[in-house]
Amino acid sequence: MSEGPENHILSSIGPLLAAMLAFSASLAAPIHDPISHDEELFSDTLDFYSGLSSNSSGHSFVPAGSNEVAIVGEPAHLGDLLTASILVHNQGNSSGEVSMNLFSENWSSNLSGEAVNISPGSSRDVSATFSLNTTGQIEIQWAIVSPSDSVSDDLSGTIVVESLPPQALGLIVESESWTLSDGLQIGISVLLSDGHSRDVEIIADLNNMGVLKASQVHSAVLSPGIRDMSFDFGNPDVDSISFSILPVGWMPSEHISVVHQLTPPTISTSVSSCSTTPEIAIPGDSLVIECVIANSGISETLPGTISAFRQSDGLILSNSDTLPMSPGTESNYPLIVPVWPDEGDAIVEIVWISGDSSAMQSIQIQTRDPPAEGFKLPFDTSAALLGSVIGLVVVMVVLAVWRVISEKTPSTEEGSFKLRRESRIERRAEVQKMEVICPSCEQRLSVPKSHVGAVKCPSCTNQFQVGVPDSASEELEEETTEDEQEQTNQNPDPLKILSSSSSEEILSCPSCEQRLKVPMDRRPVMSRCPACRAEFMALNEGVPG
Repeated sequence: MSEGPENHILSSIGPLLAAMLAFSASLAAPIHDPISHDEELFSDTLDFYSGLSSNSSGHSFVPAGSNEVAIVGEPAHLGDLLTASILVHNQGNSSGEVSMNLFSENWSSNLSGEAVNISPGSSRDVSATFSLNTTGQIEIQWAIVSPSDSVSDDLSGTIVVESLPPQALGLIVESESWTLSDGLQIGISVLLSDGHSRDVEIIADLNNMGVLKASQVHSAVLSPGIRDMSFDFGNPDVDSISFSILPVGWMPSEHISVVHQLTPPTISTSVSSCSTTPEIAIPGDSLVIECVIANSGISETLPGTISAFRQSDGLILSNSDTLPMSPGTESNYPLIVPVWPDEGDAIVEIVWISGDSSAMQSIQIQTRDPPAEGFKLPFDTSAALLGSVIGLVVVMVVLAVWRVISEKTPSTEEGSFKLRRESRIERRAEVQKMEVICPSCEQRLSVPKSHVGAVKCPSCTNQFQVGVPDSASEELEEETTEDEQEQTNQNPDPLKILSSSSSEEILSCPSCEQRLKVPMDRRPVMSRCPACRAEFMALNEGVPG
């Protein structure tokens, strides 16, 4: 149903009359406390929108459930940003925009949140962000406003926020390690007091003589408590470092900056006391140059090289790597020249390089000509001498064994005696024999038929002729008679046979006193001394000879 002109006029002047009545009421009301200009404006605005709402036929925007404002970000510290929000429902027939206004006596002006468009039948979150600029309890007035003036009285009120003191930061340099091999390493501890986790930037400025040389920035999220952090800077040319902590989006109790003085690592290398082995170099032979290298600095040296150069032309004679050397130590270092050049005396420079540090020492090396080559045998003399000694020992051993075997007393045991006897019988069987009678002791002897000449009786040792003519036999008999007469003169008993006796198997030769072994069970038996070849009768002791 369409409205008449009268209703249209009344609807258009209604808000104006309501505003005039509200203004008149405010002028007529008694003033109890002085208020600021901003508070008066804010109060007028709230009364204004409240009057509009009360005079409206219906409210388009009402709380969607509770009319309490939610504060996001508590507990809050000084300088923190908080967000106040409430859920607003549009129960009207058309879309409309609403926003949240905030006001506090601690602020110089009102704060207004972002406008939110709410469709009919929909609910949306309406919020506004503010920061805490003082500590303690802060009273904040809030209201949801809309250009359409159709906002419920339930969408306004007062909230109280507790503002805590700002969180504190702290920084301590815990450790410093600076070596040439590992570079500068610094450990720090960062402290954040109780409260929220905070975003920070830790800035490290490297300075030399007060001049900034380099800077490093590290972003971090700090939790309440202590956090350890480490920084690597390499080997910068600086003498101090300063650390500062920059808060991101919050306010600390104080800004932190710490300056730390650095002690750069220094080394002091030296080369000294160089000598050669041998003292005089021989061209073509090897040479050892030994020097003392030392580090008198306060830091360990880097791995390096040590070289020997000939000063005249820069010829590299030897080159070797060196290991890191601890501060305050020294070491003997040999350099081996494989072949000394044949160019006379020379000045050699020994150079030790470790990182940016170097040391040098010079040495005069004398050279002599190599000895003239004399006559050389085509074989190794030491090997020949050793072979000769071994050969001589072998020969002496063989001779000793042969002598022992040759001087061994013939065994009278049955087996060996029988074998020897059989071999003699076999030899005798091979040669035709004849029997002869010793003219002295009538011992029957067997001699080869082909034998002509003298025969010696083994029993009496008498010699006589066999197979010779009678004339020769007579002459021989005369000579024999003469020999027997001479022997008779020397030995009154020419027919006496030598003998030796003992009560054990060992007895002595009656001619040379050589000790022999003759078994007791074989005696009496004729024996022959292997030393003097004398024959004698071996008897048991107590048996007459």
